[in-house]
Amino acid sequence: MRRHRPAYGPQERSVGRLALTFAGMVFVTAGFIVAWLFIADRDLLFSTPSAKTDPQQDPAMARYRFDTAELVAPTRLVTRVDKRTLGNVTKLDLLLPFPYQPGTVPMLPDTAAEFDSWLILTLDTGGQDELTPVERYGEIYPVYFDGEPEQVEGKLLQYRFREDSPYADLVLYVANAGGNQVVHRCDKKPSLLGPILCERTIRLSPGIRLRIRFARAHLEEWSQIEANVRLAMANMLRNLRP
Repeated sequence: MRRHRPAYGPQERSVGRLALTFAGMVFVTAGFIVAWLFIADRDLLFSTPSAKTDPQQDPAMARYRFDTAELVAPTRLVTRVDKRTLGNVTKLDLLLPFPYQPGTVPMLPDTAAEFDSWLILTLDTGGQDELTPVERYGEIYPVYFDGEPEQVEGKLLQYRFREDSPYADLVLYVANAGGNQVVHRCDKKPSLLGPILCERTIRLSPGIRLRIRFARAHLEEWSQIEANVRLAMANMLRNLRP
């Protein structure tokens, strides 16, 4: 007695085709995502883990794309990257040695004492509607000042805030550079990183602002710090659009 193979009807064949089509679409989509993320930066795809972590080798470089610019920096110095899903970078933290020497990438500090000579740079695409520290100095801060300013080293005016103000934990330092106000806000208490930190915000373009943080011990060198930061940005930023 001969056995008959079961016959597959149109419905079963249709289900099979749909399954194959779906699997093909998943494969193609996965391939597109890999290509979109890595083809422009082939080193990110093909470099080995040892090449990125071995301190004796040249540090790996990477491109970090913002909406209006591109940052090319050693991955060793980049400590945080926030980005949209399958999109551009929105915020990036970068460590920079002070003084900065183009073409050199030292090892990161191991202790809080070593960290005193490093700068923390944060490039951020948000907050376009927020008042800058300079604008706050002209419109808001004076309401909370505790008396007249005091002249300190570095050609800075030191302003203290009243203890009952929202800025009681800060001290303000203001300088005049070529007719422009330069405003630094410094904490009163040490940070988790060790030193007391001061910060200044610079608008690189309408779409990107740069926050500079550094140890309070270097406040008198604020003009050299700014020169170092602008030199670093001139070396690392590409295609900055106004």
